Amino acid sequence: MPSRRVMLVAPVAEDGMAARSGADPSIVTNARVLEFYHYWLAQCRGRRFPRRADIEPTDIPHLLSGIVLLDVHADPLDFEYRLIGGDVVKRSGNLKGKRVRQAALLNTSSPAYRNYCEVVETGLPHFLEGTAIGAYRVDRPTLVSRVHCPLSDDGGTINKIISYLAFLEK
Repeated sequence: MPSRRVMLVAPVAEDGMAARSGADPSIVTNARVLEFYHYWLAQCRGRRFPRRADIEPTDIPHLLSGIVLLDVHADPLDFEYRLIGGDVVKRSGNLKGKRVRQAALLNTSSPAYRNYCEVVETGLPHFLEGTAIGAYRVDRPTLVSRVHCPLSDDGGTINKIISYLAFLEK
């Protein structure tokens, strides 16, 4: 089972509200984010990471609108948005097929690329709660609670990241 240590604190967003982030689940207070995290843990079934095939949408239909699934590409390390839930599309636009590294080069204030890299490098989920600056929405800081969780089809190499995002403002 992954260790539960805080890794880093994200920079303060433009509106002055600091986002807390790291590998400690106590960072988040949103019940749905914690529910998704516990679902992910249950799918590990004694392994370090669950496989994509272990995530069954019919188990969590009430969470699907906040799900984001990314493919992990190596050399250079990059992340491609593959599936995006309706709530995320409504707030962030349809990012399907877009690459995070490309956005990070254009939007250096967004920690999105670094956060995904941390999941791959540590093999630990990454939590965030507070004001976040999205990879493609530098002009719109958003109050969120979220978790990024690693997936591995071979049990060792992280080839996907699945996230759950809850938007905290109305």
